[in-house]
This record gives sequence, C-alpha cells and structure tokens, in this order.
Amino acid sequence: MPRPALAASRAVAVLNFLAARPSEGFTLSEVAARLGINVASAHALLGVLTEAGYTTRHPRLRTFTLGPSVVALGSAALDCHRAVDLARDAARRLAGETGLEVAVTAAAGASIVFLARAGEPSARGAPVHVGQHVPFVAPIGSVFVAWGEREQWLAGAEDPEPLRAVLDGVRRRGYSVALEAEARQRLGQALDDLAGLPADDGRRAAVEQLVAGLGRRAYQVAELDPGAVYDVSMIAAPVFGPGGEVAVALTLLGFPAGLAGTEVASHGQRLRDAALVVTKRHRGRVPPATGA
Repeated sequence: MPRPALAASRAVAVLNFLAARPSEGFTLSEVAARLGINVASAHALLGVLTEAGYTTRHPRLRTFTLGPSVVALGSAALDCHRAVDLARDAARRLAGETGLEVAVTAAAGASIVFLARAGEPSARGAPVHVGQHVPFVAPIGSVFVAWGEREQWLAGAEDPEPLRAVLDGVRRRGYSVALEAEARQRLGQALDDLAGLPADDGRRAAVEQLVAGLGRRAYQVAELDPGAVYDVSMIAAPVFGPGGEVAVALTLLGFPAGLAGTEVASHGQRLRDAALVVTKRHRGRVPPATGA
C-alpha cells in the first residue's frame, strides 16, 4: 500500500477531528496540539481548508469548525449512497418505537464510521457520536464481514476460531449481538483520543493498540440461548447493496441490563426486518441465509 501524502492525511485528520466534534470550535493552537501537527503546518492547512469553505473561522473567537463546502459534499454523497438516507429514516423510526438509541454505521477502509444517530443517549449506551471512526478490527464489525470476505478480519483476532462461529451465527440470524464489557468506558475514551489523529502521528499506533485490546474484550454472541440472561451492548443488522454487499448497518444501543434471550432475539429480529426493508427500498440484494 503506498504511503499517504502527508498534507492529504493531515487534511483528512483535521476534517475527521472537527466532524467528530461538530458542536465545538477549536483554535489553531488547539487543533495543532490535538492532532500533533506543528503550528505553522496547521496554519497553512487550515488556511487552505478555510479558503475552500471546508472549515470556517469564527471572526471573534478565532475558532475553527466545519464549513459549508462539507455540507455540499455530504449532500452529493447522499445522492451517491441512498442507503444512508434511507437508513437514517429507519433509525429515527426505530428510536421512536423502541426508546433505544439507533446508529447508522459503514465500513470505510480500516475504520467503521458513525454516519447518523437517533434517539436519546442512555447511560448504558456506547459513548459514540456522528463522525467518529472506530478501528475495524476483530471482533468489532462482525456484521460487515459475515456475508463477505472474512479471512483478513479474522487474521487480526487473538483467537480467530471462536469468531468463525460468531460470523456463522450472525449470518444465520441476520444480526450480530455484542455484550457489555467492563472496558466499555475506557474504550469510549480511547476512541475519543483516537479521533482525528493523523496516520503519521507517533501516538496513533499506541492508541490503536489500546482500542484493539479493549475491543477484543467485547464478547460477541455466536448462539442465543432463550433461557439465558444477557447484558447487551449493541445489536447490529446489515443493509445490503445491489451486489449483495453490506452497504451500511443499523445498530441498537442503550439496552437495560439483564435481557432474557427471547427479548434479545425480539430486538434483533425487529432490527433485522427494518434493515431488510431499507435493503428492499434501496434495491439491494439479500444474500442467502440472512434469516433465523
């Protein structure tokens, strides 16, 4: 894989950093410090982005936020990725019907990016927000590989064999189930630290290693036992594209503690059915063995 151009990777890092914190503004020195870029480079980079409208500088506070050109890019991207818009509508409906938080995510290279969320945040919900990037490392993201190429994903696991059964279960049921991990809060903080770090930053490898280690503690369910009780972290179901690929995923978050296996299955089936409706509206193709 070719080494990314430094200026390009830093521009992506700035935009990802600001996208992950849309309600906040950051001064030049704050952006430089948070991303590990020297002030002169950050000044030149933000100057170009601001001139092109991708960032905006507050005239009095001198803080930077995302600019209007990003809105135009987002609108154009939604035209290209209609599944995202349809999934956002489904997420809002699910949040209203279930009282849970619902997220829309997509695989983007080595990351999973949160594209939209609906519903009120819960104390037990995962600490994630729109624009946040999560490393796409096993066992995180099983819903994106259960119907496709899985070997590269499995290769990143400490013990890949149990995850083969997990992927078979996801494919058979049509949704994945992740249980609460004690490391969830630490994982959320680590993800916040990771957001926006450029690829060449020396800190990134250490934070990615921490995220991967914490993520591996999240237990993925291979088989649901109707008589068991589960502390569920999230349930995710795929929206398929025209080629049978997973275009985006719908994810339920913020469950109360101690759900019976039958309740978990009920939530999962409801989510799966909502995702399949989006697939149909998107004219996607459902691969074999998506139902329980």
